[in-house]
Amino acid sequence: MAVDFKLLERTLAEHKVYDAWQYVKSLHETLGYMNMSYNLINKVYEHRKNILESTKNEIIDLVLNEGNASITQDHLYKTNLDIAGYVIDDVAFLQKNSIEFFHYARVSMDVLFQIVNAALLGDQSYRVTDRKLLKNVLTKLNNNFTSVYQQLSTIKDDNEFKYLSAFDNYIKHIKTILITVKNSFMIGDVNEFYINEFVYNDVFYERTEALEKIKNINDYVIETVGNLLLEVTKQVPNCLDNSQRIQQIKFRMQVQKNKSKIDFLAFFIEVENDLWELPNEIKIYPLMIKPDDEIYSFDFRFEKIFIKKRNSSFDRDEIIGCADLKNGLETNEFYRVFEVKAASSSDYMRYIADFKNKDQKISLNFYAMEGQIVAYEDGE
Repeated sequence: MAVDFKLLERTLAEHKVYDAWQYVKSLHETLGYMNMSYNLINKVYEHRKNILESTKNEIIDLVLNEGNASITQDHLYKTNLDIAGYVIDDVAFLQKNSIEFFHYARVSMDVLFQIVNAALLGDQSYRVTDRKLLKNVLTKLNNNFTSVYQQLSTIKDDNEFKYLSAFDNYIKHIKTILITVKNSFMIGDVNEFYINEFVYNDVFYERTEALEKIKNINDYVIETVGNLLLEVTKQVPNCLDNSQRIQQIKFRMQVQKNKSKIDFLAFFIEVENDLWELPNEIKIYPLMIKPDDEIYSFDFRFEKIFIKKRNSSFDRDEIIGCADLKNGLETNEFYRVFEVKAASSSDYMRYIADFKNKDQKISLNFYAMEGQIVAYEDGE
């Protein structure tokens, strides 16, 4: 997967769709789990066959050397796995990890669609809980992002994606698909590791060799993710709508030297001339990209921001408006929504007075904002 994730992160940050980065990190995690399951399935099945073969050879050698040998249940238990002292039936382990592989592969694809949704649609993106996300995103991409639309359309119609989706939905909503693991021991030449047939949404899916199908799905997901993320990185600058989003926040803090208590902490947005330059609602997420390309940001858990003219002082007479948090703090909003309204110096002074009278729990990242800290001695 030849994706430059550092470039992708910076591109998302520069174009004010940094909320998509949380999905990129989730994708990295779910792909890791998928890959873990994939490797475990292959290694454990190979381990099973090797143990059965070596045990058979031990018994044959015993017969040749001593004239007889007994086959007991203990011989069959040799394929079991001992993980930190917990003994697991290797067949159950293979079944469990096969189901987990398909689940994490499906989750990875779902998260990939969320990245497209957040990165390219911006403020017009669909909710993460949208049950028809892929269909809706495709509709909106059709007239705006032709190349991404074509890739997503191909995914939607691809047989591997259809199988992956059907498998995961079937085990979630109907029943566990029986995965057959059978290997001959001593007599015969049977080596079966199959995903049995099933029907989902009136579509019949045939019995298939598990290792082959799992490899095909693994390769498909990795290739698809890589190709789509490369195109998304190119298209982020054309994001459909990020006009409400503001990442440049300034602050002013006043503290008394040698004391931990903060007199006040205020935040500011700058406009060129007038309040009307801002929409009625703005979305806030403080973020700065440093010269070394490091990105600093934080969850803005404050309820008021003041608005002043660009390059003016932090003096109270420069205040021309404010923005109040709209939906409270306990939401999943990444860019928090604020309502813009007129305000004056008296509103600013009232805020400072109220701040001093409240116990404040402050959590912020000073690297994510420009600002000013005023420290004074007692009595000044």
